[in-house]
Amino acid sequence: MIPLQRPQLGEAELEAVSRVFASRWLGQGEQATRFELAVGRFVGAREVVATSSGTAALHLALASLDLEPGAEVIVPSLTFVATVQAIVAARLVPVFADIDPVTMNVSPASIARCLTKRTRAIVPVHYRGAPCAMDEILALAGTRGLVVVEDAAHAFGSRFKGRRIGGAGHVACFSFDPVKVVTCGEGGAIAFAGEGLEPAARRARRQRVLGIDTDGWTRLQRGRWHYAVDEDGFRYHMPDLNAAIGLAQLERFEAFAARRHAIAAAYDGAFRGAHGVEVIPTDPTAAVPFLYVLKVDDRAAFMAGLAARGVATGVHYIPNHRHGRFSGCPRDDLRHTEAQAERIVSLPLFTEQSDAEVEAVIAAVLAQA
Repeated sequence: MIPLQRPQLGEAELEAVSRVFASRWLGQGEQATRFELAVGRFVGAREVVATSSGTAALHLALASLDLEPGAEVIVPSLTFVATVQAIVAARLVPVFADIDPVTMNVSPASIARCLTKRTRAIVPVHYRGAPCAMDEILALAGTRGLVVVEDAAHAFGSRFKGRRIGGAGHVACFSFDPVKVVTCGEGGAIAFAGEGLEPAARRARRQRVLGIDTDGWTRLQRGRWHYAVDEDGFRYHMPDLNAAIGLAQLERFEAFAARRHAIAAAYDGAFRGAHGVEVIPTDPTAAVPFLYVLKVDDRAAFMAGLAARGVATGVHYIPNHRHGRFSGCPRDDLRHTEAQAERIVSLPLFTEQSDAEVEAVIAAVLAQA
């Protein structure tokens, strides 16, 4: 069976982890700091705070902004549940916006319809790695004094109008879980790019280590044992073990991105115009593909047919307003979300995917279409 996703790991990651083992410092320390600086340089952010996961990054980013409990946050329903759980964990109210049926990203027009006097933030999701219409979203936010926290879990390395996601706008949150374009084994990061967000970045640094004013590595370097806690916090830091993997991966990002672009281009060329499937248009100069999503007419039959031919598939995602926990949340008319959610299916896409595996996926899809 050709898997849907698989991490790209090798000797470089093993050597990086071995060096951390040899140091005998496994928790948050020098490697985590190096990783933050490397990510900051890569995306062009003012400051980066590494975390234990992408979900932790979203929760911590929202918590660091000190929004009042019960404030509304506009978010697409078509996203992984982690996006919405992070909003709820921050004691905020998700308001579901519809998607653009062509790009599959959140619709700025729907965001505008969701705005109320209680709105404090917008969380656009760069679905599949394709950037949202950030100029329109930031303009909407600017008219109301709202903060934009981008869920860029799919979009590390992607660009909007030439600038990497995380290097413009306000705040962006990344995921480095096992199957992302760059992995730390598990991990995440918050990129603070907007002016005036330095206090939020400092607060995020404290809150990720239980609200403690200095982390253990810093206290060790300074020869201090004393610490102070003046606010709530979480255990969301990134250990050096994970940061070391991420640093090794960052050095190979361009090769990873090039391979994913090649696979996505092969799929696009094979499927464009094929009967029974619809290719989602994507700008290869902007998006680093994380997922490859097709639209099909009969998803159940399509997925069963590919499984019979040894090709794994997936669905990204079940719209969150359909889940019992979130069914009562405020929402716009989600007609496009409802219609497109029935058609989407994800195909295998991973960096070490061989040409033979790509050809096998294409053959299976065309046989089923």
